[in-house]
Amino acid sequence: MPYKILVDSASDIPADRASAASIVTVPMLVNIESRTFSEGVNLTTKDFYAQFKSFKELPKTSQPNPTNLLENYERILSEGYDVVAIHLSSALSSTFATAQMLRNHTSAPARVHIIDSLGASFGYGLLALFAQEILSSDVSWEEAEAKILAIRQNMRYVFTLDTLEYLVKGGRVSKTAGFIGGLLSVKPILHMTRDGRIEPFAKVRSRRAAILKLVSVMLDEIVHPEQQVLGISHSDCLEDAQFLAHEIRQVLTVKDIWISEIGCVVGSHTGPGTLALFYQT
Repeated sequence: MPYKILVDSASDIPADRASAASIVTVPMLVNIESRTFSEGVNLTTKDFYAQFKSFKELPKTSQPNPTNLLENYERILSEGYDVVAIHLSSALSSTFATAQMLRNHTSAPARVHIIDSLGASFGYGLLALFAQEILSSDVSWEEAEAKILAIRQNMRYVFTLDTLEYLVKGGRVSKTAGFIGGLLSVKPILHMTRDGRIEPFAKVRSRRAAILKLVSVMLDEIVHPEQQVLGISHSDCLEDAQFLAHEIRQVLTVKDIWISEIGCVVGSHTGPGTLALFYQT
């Protein structure tokens, strides 16, 4: 394969799947009470969520170390591959803009292809895995890019959380949306827009209703489910993720459902109890 895919760790691709697909993952940074950690290197999700509610302030996140990102680009180039870098939505992070700048500092800018995922978590992790399948066939970059961007355009992100508190504090949704979500123990349903932003979508009264709402929204929008691999990601709520997968299989025949854990970067903004569903419309 003349291409190698690189993602940042906010893609939440399980390590075994990334390894099997030869996808390179570059850690993003998480600052917790004046200490900076590299996601997946010296900060695990197990420790992160176990301590989350005891943090004195909300963790802060930042893009991958630019030097590390550039070194990974160069290493891939030196191995004889073109780089296909798929990064966290430019509406949520400066990583994409930094990657575009760094491309011009590589030894072969024309062989470094930067894609704005317009997504977050395992939604664009799926995009990267699907891109790997496309790039493993004998196609030109122009053909491959068109197919990858078509998948990006059709990728749907819907999710629910226990509370909007953390997204509001992090500036990812408005305080008005946070206020509404806090009324009467409402469980918010949110989605990502086509330009990679997070917006409220619906609200229900209970966690179970929220999970069933995800299924309902998907049923209204999904096309050719029997051909699709769906993605589910969760932050410290595996049983809910498994219940969601079970409910989907009760009403749809799908090719497969892959479950991933939301990492520390995305989890810093959504908090524990987040459950997300990804599929093609």
